[in-house]
Amino acid sequence: MNGITEFLSNNFSSCVWLVVIIVAMIPTLESKIAIPLGMNTAIWGGHALSPFSAFVFAFIGNIIPCYIVMLLVRKIKQHTTMVLHSKFFQKYAIKGAQIERKNNFSKYLALAGFVSVPIPLTGVWTGSLIGGISNLNIHYSFASIVAGAFVSAGIITILCALFSNSISYIFIFSLTIIIVFMFIDLIVGIIKTRKKSGN
Repeated sequence: MNGITEFLSNNFSSCVWLVVIIVAMIPTLESKIAIPLGMNTAIWGGHALSPFSAFVFAFIGNIIPCYIVMLLVRKIKQHTTMVLHSKFFQKYAIKGAQIERKNNFSKYLALAGFVSVPIPLTGVWTGSLIGGISNLNIHYSFASIVAGAFVSAGIITILCALFSNSISYIFIFSLTIIIVFMFIDLIVGIIKTRKKSGN
């Protein structure tokens, strides 16, 4: 961890905003990691971003991939039905179907709510995959995801501002939680695959 900290502070101190935007664009990490990273004085010293700046740059980076991902998934879906049956997209198709069953306004509110919860395996990338693979209106889905991303980034920024003395711990804890969730998700996926192949 010290090596990464030194590398970041030595090479990117003058453009912390760019690091925040790039990290916010990465699936799973998004603003959950980008905001505490940008505000972290242990890494950046005096170059650390203010809560407002960290929020703005993380939010911008977070929503950049959204429309592209939805359009790409929608295009793939139009040209092949295999995407709906693939193991990778199956869970997003199931979640999309659950959201689609709600009435017109509630379905987009549900998508926004899903994206707004700042925990692993939710967020803009997951919301974009759901929006792309489902039959939801792509423009309304985009607006819902942007609203959810705004709320999520706001929650994280407020937490980081309230506990600014513990920002390094928040960063490490958030990163650890994401790794643990991804590991559990991988294990569950392997178990489900083995059960299906056993049947």
